[in-house]
Amino acid sequence: MSAFPDTPVKLLRKLSAQPPAPEQESDWAQFVEMYEPVIRAFVAAEDLQPADVDDAVQNVFVRLLGIMRRDGYDRSRGRFRTYLRTIMRRVLIDFFRRQTAERVALHTPFNEDETQADEGLEDQGASLSSDAAAAFEAKLRQTEFRALLNHVFTQTALSDQSRAIYRAYALEEGDAQEVARRFGVTPEVVRQVKSRVNRMIAALARRLSAE
Repeated sequence: MSAFPDTPVKLLRKLSAQPPAPEQESDWAQFVEMYEPVIRAFVAAEDLQPADVDDAVQNVFVRLLGIMRRDGYDRSRGRFRTYLRTIMRRVLIDFFRRQTAERVALHTPFNEDETQADEGLEDQGASLSSDAAAAFEAKLRQTEFRALLNHVFTQTALSDQSRAIYRAYALEEGDAQEVARRFGVTPEVVRQVKSRVNRMIAALARRLSAE
């Protein structure tokens, strides 16, 4: 999980100032230098082509600057990093929707008869776009879960046995009694390990969201 830098509130307010101040260009360069690695890592995690990653990163910055100049920066609306995560998600959802639309467009008819046969193509494209967005959201949740789980496994005092039990029971969906026999514990202990790790993951997610 890429760490979000601490962004000076003063810098955010300068970037959203209207009309733009003479030094805003250098302020923006400073902001890009701070956040491009985070945004690029977030986008690249979705297995996009290098050129698509570049386009998505640029789109995040373009959207972000446009919104900040239009609405300004108001700390009372929430944490900036939460705001940025929302923009990154929207850019990626739009990307997958465009991909789906392009695939549908490959089947666009070239004569009148085919047009009549495929009158429902536009609705099909809309449906596929929704499916692509839903698939992306599911994939994103899985990516975030894996990152949180990795942090719990590597950055906490969780024992090797607890990690192994969680993998066997929660990740590999093993039977509680079989997992218990394998590790020499009771089924109740197996279930307790799963519950404990899940609570640790949820607590970490809440803490990161609040930062």
